[in-house]
Amino acid sequence: MKCPKCQADNPEAQRFCGECGTRFEAGERQIASPTWTLEIPAQELGTGALFAGRYQIIDELRERFRKK
Repeated sequence: MKCPKCQADNPEAQRFCGECGTRFEAGERQIASPTWTLEIPAQELGTGALFAGRYQIIDELRERFRKK
């Protein structure tokens, strides 16, 4: 991509011009890397459950603060 200020050639993924340091705005640069969303099923974490190998659920806040 060409810098709008100094017309230097720059790689497409670059955020600043390598010659003059001008910052490229989001609309000026085109990055051709798609975004993928991974769908991972949510794990039920109830009282007593262990997650990340070190954290244990001891109580559920929603039960404590539920309107009566």
